[in-house]
Amino acid sequence: MPYTRRDFLKHGALLVALGLTAPAFLARTALAAENGVARALHAVGLLEPAPDPKTVLVVVQLGGGNDGLNTIVPVGDDRYYAVRPTLAIPRDQALPLVDGLGLAPGLAALKPLYDAQQMTIIQGVGYPNPSRSHFRAMEIWQTGSPTTSKRTGWLGRYLDANCCGEDDPLRAVNIGNGLTRSLWTDHTLVPSITSLEGFRMPTIPGRPEDHDHLLAAFTELYGSPSAARPNEEYIRRIGQEFQATAAQLAHIAASYHSTVEYPQNAFAQGLRQIAQVLAADLGTRVAYVSLGGFDTHANQARVHDLLLTTLAEGLAAFQRDLEGLGLADRVLVLCFSEFGRRVAENGSLGTDHGAAAPLLLLGARLRGGLVGAHPSLEDLANGDLKHAVDFRQVYATLLQRWLGADPAAVLDGEFATLPLLR
Repeated sequence: MPYTRRDFLKHGALLVALGLTAPAFLARTALAAENGVARALHAVGLLEPAPDPKTVLVVVQLGGGNDGLNTIVPVGDDRYYAVRPTLAIPRDQALPLVDGLGLAPGLAALKPLYDAQQMTIIQGVGYPNPSRSHFRAMEIWQTGSPTTSKRTGWLGRYLDANCCGEDDPLRAVNIGNGLTRSLWTDHTLVPSITSLEGFRMPTIPGRPEDHDHLLAAFTELYGSPSAARPNEEYIRRIGQEFQATAAQLAHIAASYHSTVEYPQNAFAQGLRQIAQVLAADLGTRVAYVSLGGFDTHANQARVHDLLLTTLAEGLAAFQRDLEGLGLADRVLVLCFSEFGRRVAENGSLGTDHGAAAPLLLLGARLRGGLVGAHPSLEDLANGDLKHAVDFRQVYATLLQRWLGADPAAVLDGEFATLPLLR
């Protein structure tokens, strides 16, 4: 197992802790040589590069169960066309990836990113004994626990373990009306935002001029120190962080400038708000946004194509914005859904709840291409595709290699990481 930069340096920290300090000239020599030694060890595979403390993970949740077979299309498999006589994407319409596989035409806006090795497709992702219940399957993905019920989300536990106690209330941000369970925490407050401009002190209907007076009263009430009981102190802290967050978001909304035009839909505009937050460089490590509608039991073809187009065009605009803002190297996007669809189409020109499905990753520091083999359409489990990659392997890789966190503090057990990053 390669040593990390932290492992390499901790022996020096131990000497200092024991009081064994080196002469000044030796200390200067060691400091000057450290980067060169680290690069040499990394070159021969003995040292992993230290994670960037400013990397950001953006999670895109595709709600309803995305049809993986009509996302990454097995154009070389005749069985696909046999079991989907009306829903199969014609071979000449799929965008070529590798022999036997194509990208759904709705994802055309992402094909340039794939060609530039800035998009990775992980095939056959799932977990043992999959659930076909929307509620339970989403709970599993959001908590990162297929076997036990957890109150907190996997990203919430990451925040508690790595960001708790830090002053910045925007370590994570959720775009939407309700906070996703992925970001439920024990100790870290995460704002859920529908509009940067609208995240402010509410006013009495018809009297917006009262805002400043309400804000002054709020500041005095929640800012007054007192010998409060713990629950009162907690509420006071929430109020203070709300006020600080509202002020930060108002500044962000006023200062963001971009020439990128996003599509005029809620999903793309949510991505635009994430770009605004990241452009302000306030220490945000995680952002979350959702696109629903993927529960395509009937008349799937047109609906699914429109959803994939919405997804692709929004993400393509987001990536262009990150490039223009100089943030592309710091941001990685993960797209997931709670399950895929069954292999055979149903009698309503749609597909029913399935199991394994592909995940999409976007980012300038990805290796790109496909990871894992496309699941067999002949070796099925009760009509479903079998998984070959556990989704917790993906989480463990992103936690360790991208966010610089210990996966064991977040996930149940140890999971092998994947070769995703350059």
